[in-house]
Amino acid sequence: MRNLIIAGILMSGMAASSPLLAETSSDEVAQLKQRVAQLEKQVQEISQVLEPFQAEQRMRAYRPRLERRRAQDRDKHTEEQVREAENMYVAASEKWNSPEGAEGFEALIKKYPDVNRAGCAALDHAASSQAEERAKYLRLCIEKYSDCFYGDGVQIGAFARFLLAEDYRRQGEEKKAATLRAEIKAKYADAIDHRGNLLLDSIKAEGQ
Repeated sequence: MRNLIIAGILMSGMAASSPLLAETSSDEVAQLKQRVAQLEKQVQEISQVLEPFQAEQRMRAYRPRLERRRAQDRDKHTEEQVREAENMYVAASEKWNSPEGAEGFEALIKKYPDVNRAGCAALDHAASSQAEERAKYLRLCIEKYSDCFYGDGVQIGAFARFLLAEDYRRQGEEKKAATLRAEIKAKYADAIDHRGNLLLDSIKAEGQ
């Protein structure tokens, strides 16, 4: 959007001044460049103001998908079981990044392996783990829980791919990282992080 606005401004300015371009002095060119720089700054400032609203809209857009996934849980389990799974997740989350929390996440995944919260538990466990344990649970998220969601709209499979790609990049395994980033671009172009930012924007910002 920013580039389109700038392009429109520049094209309008060029169209209006094209008969005079041959006569434009170096001072006028310098002034034009300065004006363009000012406009770019203004557009950037506007984008920064709008970004929180855009992020909120992205989160809301995922709500129907989350509700459809939760409906699948209710089709397979009783209300009591769904509630127990949720309570197990909350209890483990309160002890996040601790042995008790890890045990709680694993217990949920074992008892209710097909519920939405099992996907959240697997990704939380991965995020609080290191080395091979982290990679193991990120791969589990990708293989089994790609269709699960957090309440804020973060899709488990997409975010797990993003995190694992980052791990591969840091380890120098660029080919594996590139494969995961390509999957995000192809299958999860509108996937977001926990702040509502597009994963693709983060990938582009890092020049990947």
